[in-house]
Amino acid sequence: MTPMFSEQLRRARISVGMTQAELAAKVGVTPPAVSNWENGKIVPKGKSRAQLRQVLGPFDLTTASANTQSALRPTPFGVWLNRQRLAEQLSVAELSAKSQISVPAIYNIESGRIANPRQETVRKLEKALGRELPEDAKEEIREEAEIEGFGEFLDFDPHNDDDRPTSGGIYVLYDVSDRPIYVGQGGDIRRRLRDHSEKFWFRSPIVQTGSDVAIEDKGLREKVEKLLIRFLKSNAVINKQNVDRP
Repeated sequence: MTPMFSEQLRRARISVGMTQAELAAKVGVTPPAVSNWENGKIVPKGKSRAQLRQVLGPFDLTTASANTQSALRPTPFGVWLNRQRLAEQLSVAELSAKSQISVPAIYNIESGRIANPRQETVRKLEKALGRELPEDAKEEIREEAEIEGFGEFLDFDPHNDDDRPTSGGIYVLYDVSDRPIYVGQGGDIRRRLRDHSEKFWFRSPIVQTGSDVAIEDKGLREKVEKLLIRFLKSNAVINKQNVDRP
């Protein structure tokens, strides 16, 4: 099974709002089997392959274009949020008012641009909707966000001070096309982002979303930051020489 097939299987499952456990039950296999299919470790054959298509419809887009592959990936939480919001007949603006999560953040979560929202963001949206995200979906989100040896790589709304992380760590800011345009580090990321907020380049759509991973050791943060800036080269245009620093 090609990596493209694995990704299309994952997209098809999430697009219909199923967790791996729910799809496994429909197909008659274990949840780890579905996980292995989506990771490309095992190829579904015969009856299982036929049942996948029966449940999900045709999805083996082996001739998909590069544009299709570069599209935003659906996420379990984004699909769940969209379905629950529509079930409650709430507009994005109405859900924003109830949850105190910004309108752009909700749009970004539902579209997949914010893939791993912070736990506090998830809790606020669950409370506003009066429904809880299934535990197996939460576990899938945690597994996808985990970076072994560091912790979780989480997404945040850089324009909402309440959603900005307060831990020490590395953060990356992305523009409206998901291009990384700034890599930074600090002992308190929220404070560092406040330093940026008055600068012309920090406004949307130049800065649209952000991600961070907690690293408390200052020396390690500085090494990782320098490595990322050099690795991204001209993509991280704003801070490529560590120049935007108080």
